[in-house]
Amino acid sequence: MSGYGHLVARRAAPPSGPVVLSDASAVRALAHPARLVVIDALYDGQVLTATQCAALAGTTPSAMSYHLRSLEKHGLVMRAEAGSDGRERPWVRAGDRLRVELKSSAGKGGALAAAELLVRNALTIDTERLLAAMSKDAAAEEAGPWSATTGYTRETLVLTADEARELGAAIEKLAKPFTSEKRRSRQPKAAKNFSFSVVLARDITDG
Repeated sequence: MSGYGHLVARRAAPPSGPVVLSDASAVRALAHPARLVVIDALYDGQVLTATQCAALAGTTPSAMSYHLRSLEKHGLVMRAEAGSDGRERPWVRAGDRLRVELKSSAGKGGALAAAELLVRNALTIDTERLLAAMSKDAAAEEAGPWSATTGYTRETLVLTADEARELGAAIEKLAKPFTSEKRRSRQPKAAKNFSFSVVLARDITDG
């Protein structure tokens, strides 16, 4: 956000509390790859113009303006107050976190299709970020301070239903102190953003 730090300091904080997506159309609106990239940045607490969002997502400012208006329509983002210097009016998150709670009344097929699209596109972004970090580490001529900080672990776990729920809750609790939501105001200067995804999927071929 180079050049925009002075704007953030004068602007009121975005709303707190979760933004709950409870219908399939809102989830489909979020699932677009370019929108997911921007949502990640805005929900990390950044305040960005459409031009800045476009640069992040690798698209044009006009296309990004369309994406942002769609996200605004579904209550995911909102316009920030304009600065006094006449710069392009930026965008902010509409809450401090996102939660998907699809209504069963929306139709099982439509809800499932929307959820599948969101998961597929989000996992694609996670994969691209992982591979980019691995490539950068491999290109380094010698070990640096961030060596061995990127990783991918794949294992088969044998769990009861209760143990699966307990494990998911334990992982969430372990990661919570390090989320951007918790560290926005007290982030160490040396810290960097890491993508963190947990896939805990039951093997349905096992009955």
